Amino acid sequence: MKLAAIAAAALAAGLCVTACGWSAASSPAARPSPSCHQQYEAWKHGVVGGEFAALRSAFSAVVAAVHSQDVPKLTDALNQAGTAASRLSAAPPPHCADPKGYYGQMLAKVTAAGDGAKAASGLSALITAAARMKAEPGIERKLKAELDQTVGESR
Repeated sequence: MKLAAIAAAALAAGLCVTACGWSAASSPAARPSPSCHQQYEAWKHGVVGGEFAALRSAFSAVVAAVHSQDVPKLTDALNQAGTAASRLSAAPPPHCADPKGYYGQMLAKVTAAGDGAKAASGLSALITAAARMKAEPGIERKLKAELDQTVGESR
């Protein structure tokens, strides 16, 4: 009875592999792994592209709202930035491209700013929340240097 169960499991596994389109020709040994640069480019031009645009737009709106001291617009812009950063955090870059996690650290600050805006009341509290978006000194430079080294191109 045990032999029949093992044979059935092996047959099921074989059917699954065949149905999924795997074959000896498509095994990892037959195809080289994509380079870090290729992985990064696929990530950059994949699902995160629209979220980057949303984050850039929210940054611009935050700056404009701070300068004009417009409380409703600043609240909205910080919420939009926090939402975009949260979505981007759910799809991190390949580990090979950002092994030190600088990208995640920057997004965490933007998410915290958005969260702070939800609890803020008044312009000064919103400006304090917006200040959380400021990355630690040099983190953007560190991320750029890391990407230059791991991915091999300037940003």
